[in-house]
Amino acid sequence: MQTESEVKINTLHSLETIFREHYSSLFRYVHTMVKDDDEAKDVLSDMFLNLWTQKDNLQITNIKAYLFRAARNGALKTLTAKQTDELTEQCWNITEQAFSPFERLVAKESVQIVERLINKLPAMRKEIIQLRLTGLKNHEIAKVLDVTEKKIEYHMREAIEQLGYYMRHENYDRATIAGGLLLVNIMLTFI
Repeated sequence: MQTESEVKINTLHSLETIFREHYSSLFRYVHTMVKDDDEAKDVLSDMFLNLWTQKDNLQITNIKAYLFRAARNGALKTLTAKQTDELTEQCWNITEQAFSPFERLVAKESVQIVERLINKLPAMRKEIIQLRLTGLKNHEIAKVLDVTEKKIEYHMREAIEQLGYYMRHENYDRATIAGGLLLVNIMLTFI
């Protein structure tokens, strides 16, 4: 069995395995940055092509952290001035089969409230929260952002404190916020 410290990409099969395991979470992450399906796909195509062409020169100890860092760097290169901070409606599309019309309305509003609160955070804290919502652990986020795990823990605590402050001062119902966070987490898990 291969450990994280022994990541080898020496066959197309090993690349395909890595692709299948990580593509959907990487796509969601890149999409939150570039806000466009085609651009997100282009970023990931370039990243995986680069991974294959550089396979002999790379020394990867944590493939998940490496991929998220490479995806982040690729997404940052493609960002344009017209980009907004909000996630696209398509990303958070809540299907008719999932809820009644009223429940869909409440769910969409909850997600939008959570997005607005997260978008108020400083850039680093916002990115940490987004990475956390995609399922990364603190040590993986630290590797993606190339900072210490302590710094991630600090910013996570500060982000939670700031979000709590925003909730209290904007009179949002805690149940609405909790529902929105749960929906965001569920959507990121299954998209």
